[in-house]
Amino acid sequence: MTQATKRGAPHKAVKRLEVKSADPKRRATKRLKASERRALIIEAAQAILLAEGLSALTLRNVAEAAGIRMATLQYYFPSREQLFQHAFQETVDAVWTQAINQLDSTPASNTEERLIGFLRSMCETSRNEPMIGCFIELWAAARVHDYAADIMRTYYDDAVALLAQLIQEARPVHGAKQSHQLAVLIMSMIEGLSLFNQIDSQSNRRPRIAPVKMQESIMVLLNAGRG
Repeated sequence: MTQATKRGAPHKAVKRLEVKSADPKRRATKRLKASERRALIIEAAQAILLAEGLSALTLRNVAEAAGIRMATLQYYFPSREQLFQHAFQETVDAVWTQAINQLDSTPASNTEERLIGFLRSMCETSRNEPMIGCFIELWAAARVHDYAADIMRTYYDDAVALLAQLIQEARPVHGAKQSHQLAVLIMSMIEGLSLFNQIDSQSNRRPRIAPVKMQESIMVLLNAGRG
């Protein structure tokens, strides 16, 4: 926490939420339903996480940003670890749900379109700044915190498993083992692109590689083994 915050100056994320939450009904947290209060807490945590990073994500800062008492926050999220997990998960779920919905809307027999659609969704996340910001904090936290490493491991295991399944369905020639290896390589490519796009965004530069170009490159890689 900065010295300014210790002296009682408004937290940066607090200012953000005050602008978004000017409606007195929103700030009157006692009137909120449990689900609304929980959403407000998550919103505050996400704002702090993206504005100042994991080091600033303390229960006290989040309670201040959400305009609630510490005891109220701890009722919903007893620990910083749980708060981080839910803030990260809800950011990712919004994007992940969109990708899964697209899969569900594509007939299972159309394996090529299912693979292409999923790759398109994953490549487009490389320009989703809130999601990439959360991932950068997750990568850093995973080096020193077991709970963050568990979150990261679960996410990537699930993503790789689904992508490997889609590859094998659309490209049976690769087999299960090679499909898994390709899925790991492709996810690594997409995550690397996400990092470069984040750097370019912060430098006000155009992205070096557009998501559609990344998708085309991935398809070249997948098509290389087709007989």
